Amino acid sequence: MSSAISAKAGFGFVVLASLLFGTTGTAQQLAQVDVSGLFVGAARQVIGGVALVLLVIFWGERNVFKLMLTKNGALAALGTLLYQITFFVGITNNGVSVGTVVALGSAPLFTAALSYLMLNERIRLNQVITFTIVAVGIWLLLVGFTLKINLSLGVISSLLAGAGYALYTVNAKAMVNAGINSTTALAVAFGGAVPIAAVILLFGQWHWLTEMNGIGLALYLGLIPTALAYFFFGKGLISLSAATVATITLLEPVVATLLAVALVGESLRLVQWIGIVIVIAGLSRLGQLENRAGKLGAK
Repeated sequence: MSSAISAKAGFGFVVLASLLFGTTGTAQQLAQVDVSGLFVGAARQVIGGVALVLLVIFWGERNVFKLMLTKNGALAALGTLLYQITFFVGITNNGVSVGTVVALGSAPLFTAALSYLMLNERIRLNQVITFTIVAVGIWLLLVGFTLKINLSLGVISSLLAGAGYALYTVNAKAMVNAGINSTTALAVAFGGAVPIAAVILLFGQWHWLTEMNGIGLALYLGLIPTALAYFFFGKGLISLSAATVATITLLEPVVATLLAVALVGESLRLVQWIGIVIVIAGLSRLGQLENRAGKLGAK
């Protein structure tokens, strides 16, 4: 059973997860591995899922495989697989900027709708306002001042990625609400999709894993921005709503952008810096609101 933590601590855990999520793109750039992002995502799913499952088994959890066969477990696993596949298809067909902003920007909306239907989570007006502010910042950071996005295969794929994110987040939250350990819930979500991800990898491009850079990249992505990051992510689900967690993870592209500037030598336009400031300000405000709501709920 998940131990109680404060809303403030939960917010901090999701921020930590987002910081780790944000290292993914830079790690791929630095590794310089010539392989489709789809197969990188599959390898990440396999390694991260196996690591989380082994971790909870080591901690004494014996029902992890049974939980994969439950409705919430199966839907969570479907969500992680859907996210991994469609996210990379989206950015391949529509570019990294548009693909990321559509996938991550739509995720909190899908999560809010699904959490209302499945968990009866109410969305507060302050949350809607804060999400809108953060979404504007993400748009400026990744797209700029343009308002035009054409509905294409890439955009549809990115929207499906946002839906997949919502599916595994809400179903993991449902398991946590039912008293299942938060790390176990995420182990179910990621471990349950390992067999299909392994098949995608084995029947696709896997030879890159025989190279030092390739296996190093796969291990890093699987263990750090997946296993460790989702350990923190799960802790946040204990005390925060699924929609709030999804909004906080919009910090990910900010981290990715700043790492690209610091380590890869990319430069930013003024509009992108404005976007970063807006995102950080919006998330800071969200943190204050959640901390206040947590204190009121504890009284």
